[in-house]
Amino acid sequence: MALGSDLYNHLKMVVTQNLSLKRKIGLGVILMLSVIALTTGVIVGTRGKAKSTEVDDEIIVRGELDTRTYRSLILPNKMRTVIVSDPNTELSAVQLRIPAGSWVNPKDIPGLMHYLEHMLFLGSKNYPGASDYVKHISDNGGRRNGATGFTYTYYYFKIFNHAKTKAAKMLASFVSSPLIADDKLESGMKAVDSEYIRNFGKPSRTEYQIQYGSADPNHPYNGFSTGSISTLNRTDIQDKLWEFYDRYYSANLITVAIIGNETLDTLQEWAEEIFTSIPNKEKTKPVFNTLPFPPGNGDYINRAIYFQPKSDRDKIKILFPINIPGYPNLSYLTYLLGYEGKGSLYQYLSTNGYITTLMSSIDIEAQNFVLVSVSCDLTDKGLQNPKVIVTALFQFLKRVKEGGVNEQLWKENKQIDELKFKFKEKEDPASYASLISSNMARVTDPRDYLDPPSRRIYNETLEQLIMDHMTPDNFNMYISSLKLSEDAETVYGPQLQQKEKWYDTPYENTAISSADITNWKNVDSIPELTLPETNPFIPDDFNIKEYEGEEQPTLVNDSSVSDMTVWWYQDNSFKQPKIHMACRVMPDTSTPTIRNNLLSSMLLRLFKHQTSESLYPAITVDYSIDFTFADYWIMQLAGFSDDEKVKKVIESGLESLFELNFAQDEAYFNATVREPIRKEYLNIRTWQPANLVRRYARMLMDDYVFGAEDTLAELDTLTQSEVQSLRDEFLQNVAIDCSVMGNVRRRQAAEYAEIVQNKLVAGGSANIVKEDRLADFIQPVFKLPLNRTLVIRMEAQNPDESNSGVLTQYQIGPAESNGPYTDRLPYTRWVLNTLLGLMMKEPCFNYLRTQKQLGYVATCFEDEYRDIILFSIIVQGSRDDAGAFVIAQEQDNLVDLQFDAFTEQSKTPEGRQQFADIKIALRKQIEEKPISLSDMDAQLNKEIFSATRDFDRKAKKVAALEAITMEDFLEFYERYLMGPNRRKLSAQVYGGNHEVPETVDASKGEVLILDVPAYRDANLSEKFSEDE
Repeated sequence: MALGSDLYNHLKMVVTQNLSLKRKIGLGVILMLSVIALTTGVIVGTRGKAKSTEVDDEIIVRGELDTRTYRSLILPNKMRTVIVSDPNTELSAVQLRIPAGSWVNPKDIPGLMHYLEHMLFLGSKNYPGASDYVKHISDNGGRRNGATGFTYTYYYFKIFNHAKTKAAKMLASFVSSPLIADDKLESGMKAVDSEYIRNFGKPSRTEYQIQYGSADPNHPYNGFSTGSISTLNRTDIQDKLWEFYDRYYSANLITVAIIGNETLDTLQEWAEEIFTSIPNKEKTKPVFNTLPFPPGNGDYINRAIYFQPKSDRDKIKILFPINIPGYPNLSYLTYLLGYEGKGSLYQYLSTNGYITTLMSSIDIEAQNFVLVSVSCDLTDKGLQNPKVIVTALFQFLKRVKEGGVNEQLWKENKQIDELKFKFKEKEDPASYASLISSNMARVTDPRDYLDPPSRRIYNETLEQLIMDHMTPDNFNMYISSLKLSEDAETVYGPQLQQKEKWYDTPYENTAISSADITNWKNVDSIPELTLPETNPFIPDDFNIKEYEGEEQPTLVNDSSVSDMTVWWYQDNSFKQPKIHMACRVMPDTSTPTIRNNLLSSMLLRLFKHQTSESLYPAITVDYSIDFTFADYWIMQLAGFSDDEKVKKVIESGLESLFELNFAQDEAYFNATVREPIRKEYLNIRTWQPANLVRRYARMLMDDYVFGAEDTLAELDTLTQSEVQSLRDEFLQNVAIDCSVMGNVRRRQAAEYAEIVQNKLVAGGSANIVKEDRLADFIQPVFKLPLNRTLVIRMEAQNPDESNSGVLTQYQIGPAESNGPYTDRLPYTRWVLNTLLGLMMKEPCFNYLRTQKQLGYVATCFEDEYRDIILFSIIVQGSRDDAGAFVIAQEQDNLVDLQFDAFTEQSKTPEGRQQFADIKIALRKQIEEKPISLSDMDAQLNKEIFSATRDFDRKAKKVAALEAITMEDFLEFYERYLMGPNRRKLSAQVYGGNHEVPETVDASKGEVLILDVPAYRDANLSEKFSEDE
């Protein structure tokens, strides 16, 4: 075989660039081996392995405390792959990403790529069953999904380690040999259409569609990504699906991220075995060279688009296209724009009563442009004066540009990002695989696969080029409010005379006047707007404290905090220089009322609004201090364990609580506090049925869930002085329980708790008593009547809602109680209900969504509310012939059919083995260890702040699980879901397309409820006791 010069040079390049070749061998020898490999069809890896081309294990730049190991591969089919070995992970994850999304859709077939994504899940040659994949994942405690974005389509799963091989083979089979079968086309198309109809009620989706529609129609950004039956129902649709599959599903385009507990060598062999089955068709990555908002084209840039949103939210979004290729890093720009500290754009606009929130973000990153946005929630004053907001923005940008790029600020921002990267905690494996896979799609250098800030180099020219795009002749603004009118021009904007094609949103697209653009070009900076000062919260002590802790949290017995209950736990596992602190401040009585609920909400808004200037610098360094004001107060702090900075954050937060201004201008108070709360309750009417049914169910069981109308009626009666009185009266007699965990010694835990105590006493004249009040704040829910089905029927409050939703829910009993299983191990009933949730996931999805096509949302799950365990079935759909009444019937059918199926399963060795396998998955789920300090903090706090504190809960649950038989499971199923002991409700919300029945079937024990609070107050009085 003659070796051509091009091939020789290519091999030479591959060999010399492979950093894992650290052996001193001749180049000629390597080239000779390469030729042999080519002639035999085998590619030899640098570690002597067949079937892969390998990059050095250490080339991927990782955080200093990251104990995982990484390897970048290019498989024989040219699929770029990253494998991550984490010996401590109990869950494996895979994400597979194709660099083609909705932007490749033909203009005449919107949604085609999304439809293809759905079709791949409906079976492959090796796994033809439409629900096989779902069943395997759910039976093994996992999660799976897919998504179609603008420039990508991805598929992922997360599953316990022992079950990952089959899951990965199924996923690879979908991509390598899908069926795209005739008999599944309708099912896939209806799933897409259900998703589209569900999106009608999602404010964010309709908002973005307005934005897409304002772009140049010749750019794919101006498109409809979801698809519907109207766009996909074509005679040639199957051919189009295959055409797209053949064009874009090619191994040389695909990136895969794999996380597992095996060694890198084992994971590499595993990846080679499974993912080399995906064919390499040598396709080219789609490239989009045009711009969605062409510079200087007044049809698409310098536009003001006004529209009515789906929810009551007044908002402005100012959007800048930055036409720089190569995915430039914009962290410096977005940091400055989104800053909320002293001298910031946010402080200026909020203090002057124009906005209540401000956020700067990247809307989209593409190959040759980025869209950067500044979004604000507006007061009525701001809605009437959007030009003032735009003026302030350009005044701020003028200040930013005056001295050129501020190198000190740039480096400080990089320093903060480096700290976050260096000490980043482990995250959910599926999320981490997604992060890696998405970065692989953006960059080609493996050193950047984790996006390390250390790789950023200060480039004044680039930063200046970015800033040069932030000009008055290069932006659009999008203003949304329900106060805008289709009938006439108002003080808020022009008459909305157009309708968006896909979501029927009223809008008007107008040109920004040349006079305004000229004025904005000539603005001067103002003294109120300044650059951020040096951040005083950046930590510099990252030492790990000498360990003096114990295996479980222990009480701190220190005279300085003798009036408090303080739990302390020093971490010896994750060794992160971080701390977590939580305190519960509990009064002597707990009587939640609408009034107290509203006053608490007002106090929280006042606190957040008035403390953002002092605390925001800490937030940028990953400190957080959060307050919750309700029937008891919660203070939570997390961040670096630098002792000086921790004390500074606690002191700043608590001092701010007692420096609040309760004598604000009434118009300002209304705009920034009262009106946002009003909108929260008004927007309940825009909730989708799947969310409304859960609210109605909770309202039926819990007399502390208040109706929106009753709440709104009381909102305007409350005053600022009453908010102040609530704060001060609350502290007259309080018990305080705290937990302090992480890189912290016992004495420090006492010191931090003492600061809390002293600040509450000094600032709020708190009277602190040492009492165990945790049990006083568990409000048990009402028991539903036995052998009845309480049927709640409501019409959707949104007249445009076409979906109906149904929640069928069964009360089981208190989580801590064994109920009738008094002779069994503790937590037997809890384990049985959790088993039920696991075993019902796949049958529920298969029957209600795949077979019956009732809606896009179709799920069963074990649930818990106020320490009462429940089993729930939720469906939301829009079929004309399947309103809430039909959905409820099919949910009941599922319960009956599945009991028969489980009974038959119990009669075969295979069925009993399947039950044993699900028990294994549940055991792994119960025993799953925390993956981070944050995770451990959450798990331990669940016990610390529980009235039945039990640090051995996991072991007891496992013991109960081991003793459970399939006969136990069937008895539990029949008792709580079918028999005379069931406590059942059916919450039904009817969309506009579905008629609401006026009667129920009394012979089946059904009771109709049309007014939830009235029925509850008149008919439900008995609540669960602890031992039921």
